[in-house]
Order: sequence, then structure tokens, then C-alpha cells
Amino acid sequence: MAIRHIRPARLILTALLIVITLVVFFHHDRIEEELSNIDLALPLEALGLEHEESPVPVIDEDDSPIFNASLYRKLYSLSTPDRQYFRIDWGDGLRAYNPNIIPHPTQPDAYIVAGLQVKIQEGIFDNSEIACTAKFIDGTLKCIETATPLPIERTEGHCPGDLVFHNLRGGPRDARMFYGPDAAYVMYGTLAERSCLGLFLQDLSVLRDDVFESKGASFQVGTELQRPPPYGIMQKNWFLFWDPDGRMYAHQDIYPSRTFAALSLSGSAGRDLSGSMAYHDSACMARHMPALKADETIHQATNSLSITLCKRADRWCSPNDDNTFLMTIVHHQMFHDWHAQYYGHVVLFKRNAPFELHAISQKGLWINGKKPHSCGMESMLVSGCGIENHDELFYMTSMSWANQNQTYHGYIDDPLLLAIGIEDVRSGGIDVLAGDLLQDLAFCDTPKKVKSQS
Repeated sequence: MAIRHIRPARLILTALLIVITLVVFFHHDRIEEELSNIDLALPLEALGLEHEESPVPVIDEDDSPIFNASLYRKLYSLSTPDRQYFRIDWGDGLRAYNPNIIPHPTQPDAYIVAGLQVKIQEGIFDNSEIACTAKFIDGTLKCIETATPLPIERTEGHCPGDLVFHNLRGGPRDARMFYGPDAAYVMYGTLAERSCLGLFLQDLSVLRDDVFESKGASFQVGTELQRPPPYGIMQKNWFLFWDPDGRMYAHQDIYPSRTFAALSLSGSAGRDLSGSMAYHDSACMARHMPALKADETIHQATNSLSITLCKRADRWCSPNDDNTFLMTIVHHQMFHDWHAQYYGHVVLFKRNAPFELHAISQKGLWINGKKPHSCGMESMLVSGCGIENHDELFYMTSMSWANQNQTYHGYIDDPLLLAIGIEDVRSGGIDVLAGDLLQDLAFCDTPKKVKSQS
């Protein structure tokens, strides 16, 4: 009796298998077509998928009436109790701004910090970049030794005409301290031969030989960096980047058009390499850079890093040309009522020539803890009771991977340190995951999507 019931069931199962086989056979081409439309170079998040459960969203308590979540992406600290940015304490009553932070090469949980110190004596400006080893103490990044000037050689001024007063302002200024793939560098502005103010590069191991091993340093002395023409009277805000083979380039201009060139160890520059992708890059910036009003500009701000758009923790994540890009932060600068405001936007570009733009973040970066401009706020340019509808001037100077011995390359789940200059008098920073910066990317070339089944 049981056997008679088995035979119909077997017939039904066989029929179902035949139907499934026929469906797969006749729709094989359609399935293959749909799979081919998935851009596997994108991280899963871009495809609407997740590796793991998303973190619980943070309740957004506005710390400024100016903050608008549709315009800005608020960044929260990974480590401070209130999740706001941390202060930098230079010690001994010293003041410095436009800081830089990199992990100490040998001391765990320690960092090298450097910032601009300006002294004015008898009408003469004396600039220096002071530096120290620092550690986090009670939520503040504090120098644990006396901060002293980096021994950068002074240069003579050749500023002409109305700019001659710059010749009275000696010493380095607006330095960027950062890791390349194989060494740490300081790039700084100072009086120059080829322009009134130029940019110089020096290996940090020469300037801090008590911390770094300086054997075999490429830029033993401060070397003036050159650029493709046209040559401006003031050079500033360049950044360096490296391709996968370790070749060094300097990126001089970002907006409204790019300029970048290969850089030799003598500081000389090759030809401008931006031409072949100029139309593509200009179109991307026209679509995705912030629309500018009067007295607004976009300019380069930080150094560069290499980032792979998947998680180090994922075993399938392996860097390649499709998922690894060069990253920098540019500033949307607004200058109204004699007070500047800066909002950072992340820019990604390809890591191989012709280094075309890949994506631009749509929201300005807002540092949690930034306050409205108000009475009694310490500021270089503004005194009194602040400026209505302005927030504090926060300038992102540099960025670095936070982990010790991690230099140029990282992943979206690696922690980053962003160094911040505040109102041209104070210094701070914030630690975030790299992926926190990439939440609002708009792509220059529309990523492929799975077609609708309709």
C-alpha cells in the first residue's frame, strides 16, 4: 500500500525537476545578462547590500542652528566620551594652529603632532612649525615633551612690488606632515626662488632624527617643488600622491580644472598630465562640486591617502585597480563678513594614469562639537560678539591612518585621524572610520545597476 503512494510522489517530483531545468535552460541568457550588469568593483553597500548588521544610528542633536543634515554629514569621534572632537594641548603655554597628526613610528598609543606658531616682534613675523610627541590624556591630545620648532632651514625672500612685505615673514608656514608609502614628509610654504612663496618638501626623519631612522632619506634638505606652467606668485595647498609602483606626483590645482605632474627627487616637475581626462573631470566637478556663490571658492586642503573600498575584516577584500582609489579632502570656502568658513568634501580619483576623478562627496563634512560663532570666542580675525549665522572656522589640515605603522594605504573600516585648525588660533582633531567620510559619494561615471525584471 505504501509503495503505491510512493510512485505518484516520485512522478510529481520528476515533473518538477524537468520544469525547473527547462526554466533555467531557456532563461540562461537572461540570467547571464543580469549578472553582467552588476558592477562587482563596487562595495556591497553601493549595491544595496550589507556585510553585517548596520550600527544603531546616532540620535542627531544639533550643536549649531546652522547645521542642516541635508547639506552636511556630521562626523562623530570614535573615542571621546561625548563623541565630539578632541583638543590639542601644546603645553608650556604654547599656542599653535593648523595642526598635523601622525602615529609615532615606535611608541604605541603615541603620536607626532606639529602646528604653526606665529610670533610678531617689532613688525616682523617669525613663523615656525613646532612639534612634539603627544598622547591622549583625559580626552585631550597632550604633548608629553616640550614642543620645539622643526629645524627647517630659513630661506631668503624675493617678493616684488606690493608683495615685498612678505620678505619680512620668514620661516615655514602651513605645513602638511604625512606618511607616504615608504617615508614621512613635511611639505611647507616659505619664501622661494621661483615665486614669492613656494612649497618645499623634506623628509621628516631628517628633522626628527630622534624619532625616525633617517638612513637613505630622499629629501635630505628642504627642496623647492616645481610645477607645470603657469607659475603663480603664491604656491600653496598642493598635495602629493603615489601610484601603485611608488612613483610620486604633485597635485597643484583641483578646481575649476586640475593640474598634476610627476615629481622627481630634485623637485622638478614633468608635464601636466590632466589634459587627457580634462573633459571628463570638468564634467564630473560641474555635476557634483558645490555650486559657488560670490566670494566662494574650492581649493585643495589635505594630503592624500590610498583607500580600498571594502573592509579589511572581510576575507574576500583584496586591493586592486577596481576597488582602490586615491583620496583627498578639498574645501568649499565661504568668505562673508570678513570671516571664512570651510566645509570639506572628499574626492576620490583613480590610482593609475590618467588618474581620472572617480567620486565626490555630496555633503560637507561637519565636525561634531563645532559651535556657532559667539561672544568671547577666541579668533584671530574676529573680535566682539561673533557673526550672525556663522559657525566656527574649522579647517581640515591633514589626515592620517590612526594605527601605528600604517602609512599610506588603508580600508574603509580602518580608523582615521583628521587634524583641524580652529579660528586660526586653536588646534583639534577627530578620529573616525574611513568609511564615515564616504557615505555621500556621487560617482563621476554612473555605476552599473541590475535591470528591472519588468
